[in-house]
Amino acid sequence: MTETKMDNTPVTGIPGARLWLMSLRPFSFTASIMPMLLALVLSLESGVIWWVYVCYFSSGLLLHAGTNVLNDYYDFENGVDLEGDIDPSHLLPQKLVSPRFMKVTGHLYFGVGILVGSLIGIERGGLFVTLGITGAVLAYFYTGARISLKYVALGDVLVFFLLGPAMVAMGVWALQGTPGWEEVLISGPMAFLVASILHSNNLRDIHSDREAGVQTLAGLFGLTYSRHFLSILLLVPFAYTGSLIVAGLLPFVSLVTLIALLPAIKVMRTVYATSEPHDLSDLTMRAAALHLIFSLLFVGTLLLWQTTGIG
Repeated sequence: MTETKMDNTPVTGIPGARLWLMSLRPFSFTASIMPMLLALVLSLESGVIWWVYVCYFSSGLLLHAGTNVLNDYYDFENGVDLEGDIDPSHLLPQKLVSPRFMKVTGHLYFGVGILVGSLIGIERGGLFVTLGITGAVLAYFYTGARISLKYVALGDVLVFFLLGPAMVAMGVWALQGTPGWEEVLISGPMAFLVASILHSNNLRDIHSDREAGVQTLAGLFGLTYSRHFLSILLLVPFAYTGSLIVAGLLPFVSLVTLIALLPAIKVMRTVYATSEPHDLSDLTMRAAALHLIFSLLFVGTLLLWQTTGIG
């Protein structure tokens, strides 16, 4: 049986494997995978309980998937993503999947993710589970039915926190038994670049979001200052990494992350050279690619330091 949207146009009910994968927005998964790998590297010296890490990693990925899918669903239902949307990852405006499919699977990912993450409580206790569920609830309300933190300019802050310090701290806690402030500090450079992915998206959609009544940081700042803010998010990680090296929290070889400065500058030049935000259709994917390049270098050099002492 087909399901209809508000314009009564039939859309597909159950998509094939390719559309199912596209509905997850898998290109964005590096935003959660890399901090979870960072937590693993930071915990190697203390020994790793691998079943705990598998639960932590699986839960984080499921919650990220649920957030992506429900974000697309509620943005569509609330009239934020409309027909003609320029983002190729938005399947609902293109009538490639049904709203019911997105709603059901999004909630399923959240439910299974919370269940799998709660198993870590066997090792780490009730407080860990409580804080983990609190994080999941915040992610759920990034775009929710009644509360949407994204719509009141809190999305950037939430993404920075959940996919940065919180993700790393919970991972270290799961693996070592206690979270540490040093690990939270070390998560900072990658957290800024995670925030840049969302801000890139909101900068591109600044006009359509405003027309839909959605207030993002990009909308509050305006086009000019949003460009400046994105530049800050892209450049701070390099200075931050340098300060961590000076403080002895990272090895000298972590300066290799400067390789990622070139694509960061290219993204900035594109943003400043493009007069119309809707022409930045690939900006979000470019920001995600930058985050991946930087994070691989960042985590890789830390792994080298932890395992060989080379730094």
